[in-house]
Amino acid sequence: MTNDYLSSEEAQKMIAEVTEKMNPLLVEGRTYFSEITRDEHGSSGGNVSFFENGAIHRYGKTGNYSDDEFMEHVGAIEDTDFRYLIRFFPVHAKVKFTFSKGEPIRMEQYTVAMFLEDIKENIENDHYRPEDKIQKKELLVSFTQEADELGMFMDTTEYYEASMRSFDFMSGSSDLESIYHLLGGKLDRFYFKYENGVIAAQSSPAFEEHGLPLLTVTSIEVSPEYSKRKEAFEEGQRLRHAFFRSLGTLDDRIIYLRVGGFRDHSWPENSTSHNSCKMRVIHTPETTILITDGLTDIYTTPHQDENLEYNGIGAEFYMEFYGQIPYEVVHKHFAMALVNSVSQVALGHGEIKQLMLAKQYVSVEFTEENIELWVNRENHDNHNCRSFLTPEGFLKDDCFGVMLGMESKLVPQRVQLNLEEVLMINIKPVDSMWLKASKLRSEDDDVAKVAREAIISEWKEKGEWNLVPLTYQKEYVQGNPESGGMVLAPLFPF
Repeated sequence: MTNDYLSSEEAQKMIAEVTEKMNPLLVEGRTYFSEITRDEHGSSGGNVSFFENGAIHRYGKTGNYSDDEFMEHVGAIEDTDFRYLIRFFPVHAKVKFTFSKGEPIRMEQYTVAMFLEDIKENIENDHYRPEDKIQKKELLVSFTQEADELGMFMDTTEYYEASMRSFDFMSGSSDLESIYHLLGGKLDRFYFKYENGVIAAQSSPAFEEHGLPLLTVTSIEVSPEYSKRKEAFEEGQRLRHAFFRSLGTLDDRIIYLRVGGFRDHSWPENSTSHNSCKMRVIHTPETTILITDGLTDIYTTPHQDENLEYNGIGAEFYMEFYGQIPYEVVHKHFAMALVNSVSQVALGHGEIKQLMLAKQYVSVEFTEENIELWVNRENHDNHNCRSFLTPEGFLKDDCFGVMLGMESKLVPQRVQLNLEEVLMINIKPVDSMWLKASKLRSEDDDVAKVAREAIISEWKEKGEWNLVPLTYQKEYVQGNPESGGMVLAPLFPF
């Protein structure tokens, strides 16, 4: 593949400098290579391997050299900072670097044919014992843009001499993402089959200039266990979305969450190739609902639910606003960050459905700093706590509390999905007057229970039930109301 990425004076100067630095470290007769993929944050890969006397020497396969000898030699080469040359290539490009003593560094951006050859090599080397050698492998993947990420939905099946196995990922899936971007982001579906030492691929649409004829495969064979879980997953999602639509108009736009950090707990599907953590907005005749969409997805791996008994954690969380609030306001609202934080508490607890069934109402406290505002992949960050709650009304000792489980006049508390009955758990802030050792903070659960029931009775008597306004402030502002800010919408009064 020809390119002009290295034609600039800056690139040529850097190539010459790195070549000069690297040349004394190279051994005559060896051909060194390294593969690097550029991503949005920098790059991945970059380990150096080499061919000598027809044999490849790489990490974990160092031939006649000890691991220490190999690592000392290639480590010095990697320290020459040749990786920085990747910045001259486009994001998502995969580049093969080749070095030989006395020659300039050579760089070649991967073509589709090169990607397929790498995939083929990985298939042939991806086994632990000779009897595990793959006889055949098929993969079918579809691509969907999910906010700032590319979602890849794939089925993969490997065939062995006496067995087959299927799964929803591919090791080295960054190669698939690179192929997608190499083809200009116009790739809808991609398929390959490896058999008898040969790999061939198809795509939709076709890219004949890249050796990809039009896709004729609509599905691949999968193992019975995988098929059973996939069908259960799709049916559970279908029933959940049908329930959402029974409440009102489900906005087609999906709020993709930035979940997966050090403190975060994985959602049930926990895919490595697409975003499993989502929220949705539902407009009912008189209210607006923000609700999680995926906590009741089935566990896609048997070790989490061996007998396929559960719809995820058995619960979804929501807040219900009074009035018709535009999607554009909801997805930046502090409530989105709050619902996510409650969900993370529930995931960490592990038995939230059982807890709610036993207690009916549960209160949880947060500090402002507890709430991760950088959770919506479309936003820099969501609006802060004080755009929603008033300090004098809700904050005590730098904390605020929410009640879980308040009934809604519209949203049922229990919904039957395909594997089990799941809970729809409402979230509503509580007045700071209840955050006392003699009330919700009491170590005596009976005392705390009385406080919880008093709060619920008060909400029902006032006619509020579970509903919350767009803001408890006098007007809804983007930042801290005490420092001013742009008014986005008026308060919806009860």
